[in-house]
Order: sequence, then C-alpha cells, then structure tokens
Amino acid sequence: MRTISPTKPLGAAVVLLAISVVTYSQGNIFKKIRYQGGTVASTVKPDEWNNTLTVSAEEISLKFKDGKEQKIDPKHVTGLSYGQVASRKIKTMIALAVFLTPLALFGLMHKDRKHFIGIEWQDADGKKGGVLLQAKKDDYRGVLMALRGATGAPVTVSAEERKYVPTGIETVTTENEKKPEKDKPKP
Repeated sequence: MRTISPTKPLGAAVVLLAISVVTYSQGNIFKKIRYQGGTVASTVKPDEWNNTLTVSAEEISLKFKDGKEQKIDPKHVTGLSYGQVASRKIKTMIALAVFLTPLALFGLMHKDRKHFIGIEWQDADGKKGGVLLQAKKDDYRGVLMALRGATGAPVTVSAEERKYVPTGIETVTTENEKKPEKDKPKP
C-alpha cells in the first residue's frame, strides 16, 4: 500500500499560494482595449485595439500603443459607467473641463452600441480626468468587475443596458432619455 507524505500536499499548497499572491499583485491585465477619447492626450486612433489596461488595488494603468501611459489611483476614481451613459458622461466632463484639447474629443462621436466603459477621477491636486474605453465582447464584464473591485465605485448604466452589467456589481441606473414624439399630421 502506498502512503502519501504529509509534506507533498503542504508543498503544493505553498506553491499555489505563491502563484496566487504573484497573480494578485500583477492585477487584471486586458490587452485588447480601445481608447475612444478622454482627457489623456494620445495619438492612438479610436479603432486601435492594441492598448493595455491593468487593474489592481494599488493602481489602474492604461498603456497606449503610442507609448503614452496614464496611471490612476483607484482611491481617486469618482465614477465608473457603462454603455451610452459612459459615452455621455465622458463627453460632458470633457466639455466642462478647463483644459480642453482637440485630441480630448478624438473619437467621441460614435452612436453605435458598443461595450463602452467610462472611468472618471480626480487626482490629489483636484484635477479631473476621464477616459472612455471600449472592451471586446468577451472582456467587458471582466473589465467592469476588476474596476469595481479596485475602486469600490458603483457603475452608472441606463435601465435599458443594465442587463449587460454582471450581476453582483453595484449599479446606479439612469432613466432612459425619452425623445419627444413628433406631432402626427391630423387626417
């Protein structure tokens, strides 16, 4: 009869623990992210997928294909948003910002339904910033969960798009804007 040494399971547990600690410290890495616009001056085109988002409890880092990098302290994130709400919130924030560059508006005029994720923050000096990102269909839920976990901020989403946000993530639901009906001609 074969006996199992008590040190083998203990050794395996130590290895698994070490791997999980290293993985946790590296954070969640998403290598296919589009930068659709925001307060970060970057020359990356809005159809470029080769940007990287890394989310950990210590830092949110967005590395652009053009070499630019934006680091955000998760404690300074003031809002997360998803869908068309994300697009509207970032556009409004940029329009109201004191420092406005043409690059900040680059790529913000899309009306197609895509997996937009907005991140808004205010740094230690009081300067506000925001980015509008687009995640791939298979990744956006993970991006939302990682950002929510790191920041603790609820995700603002329209009632219509709430079904796309993973359950268990705290959300703030906005009412859908109703378009005024055109007067119908009388017969």
